[in-house]
Amino acid sequence: MTTSLVVKNTFICAIGGEDPSPLSCRMRKAWTETTASRCANDEVVAPSAWTEGCGVSAAPVAPVCERVCLEDGAQDLRRAIAAGGRAVALNVLEELAGHICQVAMSLHGGPVLEDIVGLVAAGEAAPITRELLSQADRIGTNAHSAAVLCRLLEHASNEVQVEVLFDAMLASDVAVLCCHKFGYEVAVSIMSNGAARHQRAVAVAMFADEQRFARHRFASAVMVHALLFHPVAECDELASRFLLGNPSLAALACHKFGRAVVRSLLDDARFKPQAVGLLVAAGKKVAKDKFGRVLLEEAGLAPEGGVSAAASLVIAGA
Repeated sequence: MTTSLVVKNTFICAIGGEDPSPLSCRMRKAWTETTASRCANDEVVAPSAWTEGCGVSAAPVAPVCERVCLEDGAQDLRRAIAAGGRAVALNVLEELAGHICQVAMSLHGGPVLEDIVGLVAAGEAAPITRELLSQADRIGTNAHSAAVLCRLLEHASNEVQVEVLFDAMLASDVAVLCCHKFGYEVAVSIMSNGAARHQRAVAVAMFADEQRFARHRFASAVMVHALLFHPVAECDELASRFLLGNPSLAALACHKFGRAVVRSLLDDARFKPQAVGLLVAAGKKVAKDKFGRVLLEEAGLAPEGGVSAAASLVIAGA
């Protein structure tokens, strides 16, 4: 009998002449109780717990609160909500109870909440606002929960719970929200869809230093919305601070972000004559700047046509 060496399960064994034992072909069966079932055409079949009364059935899956923050799980949920509509959205929302803040501030969970807010009735989104209230000082500056807040303003701004949530948010430094790279989107949404007292709070916050905010990358967008839509009287007061013989308007026209604020004044018939007059007074200086020149051309005040002549036509309403 000869002895040979074979590798068995990474161990080197000395054996006789007998045949090596066959490799095991047994494999653990797939664990299917925690994975979402799919149709042959790869369409998601929503779990029955989410789709009662919707005529859709499927094998049970892992808890929604565990899957919603995962990319695949969130995509499955969004497809299920889109297919099942309001009934599915309400069932998913019920499953997420106690986890709303975590979900809202997650990359994949936030869009699921946005979909839910867009489908359910305004009052039915109350569970979301109640839980977000506990993190009112954080959610406005989070990339994902900020988007959820914008959807709440779009679809349920008149709800008491939503107003209470924004009362708590704006109780802290509103200027920080306006200057934040994600928070400014919430401030813009407030100017478009928020309650009057919240719009007033945002406008008043910019009174502290309107010139600085007008030049800020993010806060300038908030100011533009305030001047374009002027939903409250404080927005008109904000506009007046840039006019009435203020020479800083010309300097603002030469700024990368400030020129958008000047453009919003030119787009308002009430402020246009004064804004044009200030730009004409500093026409040569503004025309030498790359941002200022573009603004003059857009307003029909380009030097080629003569700043003074073009300005007179604009002021006259030609």
